[in-house]
Amino acid sequence: MRPVCRGSVPLLQDGTAKSYKRYQDACPDLVERLGEYCSYCERPILQGAGLAVEHIYAKKHFPKQECDWENFLLACTNCNSVKRDQTDTWNHRDYLWPHEDNTARAFCYLPGGRVKVDSSQLSSGVAALADRTLTLTGLGRYPGSGAKSEPAERDYRWLHRQEAWGAAQRALKNLGSNNSPEMREQIVATAIPQGFWSVWMTVFAQDEDMRCRLLHAFVGTAVDCFALNTQPVPRQSGRC
Repeated sequence: MRPVCRGSVPLLQDGTAKSYKRYQDACPDLVERLGEYCSYCERPILQGAGLAVEHIYAKKHFPKQECDWENFLLACTNCNSVKRDQTDTWNHRDYLWPHEDNTARAFCYLPGGRVKVDSSQLSSGVAALADRTLTLTGLGRYPGSGAKSEPAERDYRWLHRQEAWGAAQRALKNLGSNNSPEMREQIVATAIPQGFWSVWMTVFAQDEDMRCRLLHAFVGTAVDCFALNTQPVPRQSGRC
């Protein structure tokens, strides 16, 4: 899960903080800060084509925060609906969040695009938070994973992540045949619309230059969550 920097509420030209009469009105500002990607599964979704303003605290149960910038992320239909079904009784601190924690340390991506908790870098307590987060978002769902974690009929996140894995592997192979600055630029140009930043970072795990390019190419990535060698480091004030 890509760690992101949403930042504080945008300002108007006179320097005052923006307020939103409708939460949907925040979408352009969120896209400017985070790119047109789901904040959880990292799938690319265009505005007006399923990308939604996501309420960290569900508006049904926390109506006073419905139009609060601090309560916004971006989400695809699947992540939004899976999460919404579980937020009737919950505690924000029981989960990891891409705008608060270095979620790149919490999860690892496997061949085929599967996601699991990376307990090697986490304390047992934080690993438990990461596991709850996988359940909250449904990112661990894929066909054959078990009755309770099977994806819904219209949940193709696993498939799109698998396709991104294949594209990244082909790009890695092409780079091996033509290791040029132009090829590296082309790989980044391919990755941006493909989405699934974590998949690309994983496939290019041994290429510091490519990882650095990817870190800076995806709008909204929290680059301060990474050392100069592109390895993830604990986020200031975060749980990981």
